[in-house]
Amino acid sequence: MDKMLYNTELEPIRLPEYGRIIQNMVKYCLTIEDRNKRNECAKMIVKIMAQLHPNTNNSPNYEQKLWDHLFIISDFKLDVDSPYPKPQPDLIQKKPEPLTYVSNKINYLYYGKNVENIIKALDKVENPEEREYYILVTANYMKKLQNMWNKEANIKDHVIFEHLRKISEGKIDLDPNVVHLDVDARMSNRKKNFKQKFQYNKRKNNNGNKNH
Repeated sequence: MDKMLYNTELEPIRLPEYGRIIQNMVKYCLTIEDRNKRNECAKMIVKIMAQLHPNTNNSPNYEQKLWDHLFIISDFKLDVDSPYPKPQPDLIQKKPEPLTYVSNKINYLYYGKNVENIIKALDKVENPEEREYYILVTANYMKKLQNMWNKEANIKDHVIFEHLRKISEGKIDLDPNVVHLDVDARMSNRKKNFKQKFQYNKRKNNNGNKNH
């Protein structure tokens, strides 16, 4: 986590069908020193990747394709115990065949369906620190997209948080008084303050209570 730098400007996206959010999740996974935790992180990222293509889970070698794509996104640097043989860079002569999926209604066009699917998948992330990190990456990316969509508007954090709450059906509830977005923020400066900065509503009912 201390080595992680969230930067949306410099590094090209290796597999555009997964977007920059997944790529940053993989970058975070690369920083985990404990192999067991790194393995769990990789498995969770694959599950989130699958949420981006929910209509293709019956295609041949579907899960293996996801793992192959995970290694490609990591530039083949990710050292984890995959259930499938790790793809070899010298054997990949062209961009891998993307997983196609059926379009559904997009509630917020400026975010796109990938972002909405990732937000809905965040509730499945069990590790609290990873979940909080992914929420932060997603929220920062949403703000960047908003600024690109309307360059003259000064988008406030509370607008992003409200969209995040609606898309997640109330499962992610951030307080703008304690969470401040910065698309160029260093993750190392935020790690120690995660618990104070995030209020994550784990309950799926409407009791209105928040965790601090």
